[in-house]
Amino acid sequence: MMKTEPESPAEPRRAGWLQSADQAGCRDRIWKLGLLTGLKADDAGAFTPANFERALVLDRLIELHRPARILEIGTGRGLGCLSMAESARIHAAPARITTLDFLPANAPQRWPIEIGGERKILHASRDEIWSRHIDAALTEPLTQIAGPTTRTMPALAREGAKFDLIFIDAGHDLYSVVHDLTYGVKLLAPGGIILMDDFAPLEEFGLGTCVVVPQARRFFRKVETFPTEGLVFGGAVQPDAPRGMVLLSEPIAQDVAVSRVRLLAWRLAGFILRLCHAPQFFPLRKS
Repeated sequence: MMKTEPESPAEPRRAGWLQSADQAGCRDRIWKLGLLTGLKADDAGAFTPANFERALVLDRLIELHRPARILEIGTGRGLGCLSMAESARIHAAPARITTLDFLPANAPQRWPIEIGGERKILHASRDEIWSRHIDAALTEPLTQIAGPTTRTMPALAREGAKFDLIFIDAGHDLYSVVHDLTYGVKLLAPGGIILMDDFAPLEEFGLGTCVVVPQARRFFRKVETFPTEGLVFGGAVQPDAPRGMVLLSEPIAQDVAVSRVRLLAWRLAGFILRLCHAPQFFPLRKS
């Protein structure tokens, strides 16, 4: 079970910790992992850190709560799950991490990376990069499950799986976020916490997370939103309004049921939301 340590009045809120705490050692560890598994490269070949700060937040949560069972929704190239495995080792949290992704571990993907001081773009799989450049001790506690979350998360729920920490960072459209949060609540252990990435009101892909926050307040006593991207490592897409995260803690309901019919309605709502971003549908135009 997860050990929960209440924050003292003198301790800064987790939302403010990222900007105020001294975290040089953690920052160096995550920077090195990020260069291997989290770089972003645009069409012009410019490389930037893609919200490496999310790994700092995950490290802090593992330090505070010592979760034993962790679920990551959206493996990507592995910055989240690998940094959590390293954090668990450092903070003596006996964590096992289940990580879900649409792509199997042996599927090649576009992979911006820095190796030996050289930045380049490879076409490689997680199996290839992890086996060559990642400490095997970090991959040992990981269980990778491939497939869409519409299949993998209901399967975990049917098995009765429960997790102390759930990190949601997969599909960013409204339906995907609603689906993953819905099943995330279903899979959450008593006293568990959920961290959601990509709270970005000014960007289309971030609206899914923004829309579900009011819904999340019905199921959690504490809902914190806070900026992350670029605050430590730089590279924010919107420096004046950096992308952020949402932390859900103190769950209210322990026994919840998923309505698949209502999920279908949210799929329709997601389609309508995408239309709202099409400039030809907006009732104002330049004369």
